Amino acid sequence: MIEYLGKAITVKIDRPIGSKHPKHNFIYPINYGYIEGTKAGDGGEIDAYVLGIFEPISSFKGKVIGIIKRNDDAEDKLVIAEELNDYDKYQIKALTEFQERFFDSEVITLDYLRSSIRNTVRGLLRKENKVLVLEEEYKGEVYYYLPGGGIEFLETSEDALKREMKEELNIDIIDYSLSHIISNIFEIDGIKAHEIVQIYELYNIEDGKLIDGTTMEGDIMPCTMKWIEIDELINGTKKLYPKELIKLL
Repeated sequence: MIEYLGKAITVKIDRPIGSKHPKHNFIYPINYGYIEGTKAGDGGEIDAYVLGIFEPISSFKGKVIGIIKRNDDAEDKLVIAEELNDYDKYQIKALTEFQERFFDSEVITLDYLRSSIRNTVRGLLRKENKVLVLEEEYKGEVYYYLPGGGIEFLETSEDALKREMKEELNIDIIDYSLSHIISNIFEIDGIKAHEIVQIYELYNIEDGKLIDGTTMEGDIMPCTMKWIEIDELINGTKKLYPKELIKLL
């Protein structure tokens, strides 16, 4: 499903605004339909929520701005709007809650592509001449980045670092130091984005849990934990992001 993010999709609407669910009797506050010629986890066609249209329609062509991942159901959903940055994941969650409240759902988006500065923390772990990176593939391109993620509201950078390392790598960190701060300006899917990346060097980590080849959740889609030779990252054999980090290595 993740491969649909950012793509232009046509939705055939079979439950327009104001219609009633045939079984549960709730009213649809947004247009809802399906993507012809696709196959969802339950064997039917992939369903989609359409946001930003406030009258009943029969079809809609827009961009996939999010994925509704149901942890307790085989049928994930797409979320469609006119532009990629029209709604963030919190707005999507609120607008789809009328139906998703019946499931254990989470929203996957390209939230960091919004017109604001995103503050992130990343952990740099070394082992001899290797560093720990996450390998991810997006639209046919394989790239690598340091583990970490966004700093949440009212969270300190250090608390964010500890939380992210626990969530992503399942390790507790005690010894660490701020190594570098990078202003990363980039573009993806035609949208310019800006993030401030705080790089922390991590020390005295028991790397027994950090096994090369382990599959885990990534920034956008499932990724793989890798110990990569620093030379491979410096000479460009492996693509490391943000690119400014290559100079620092």
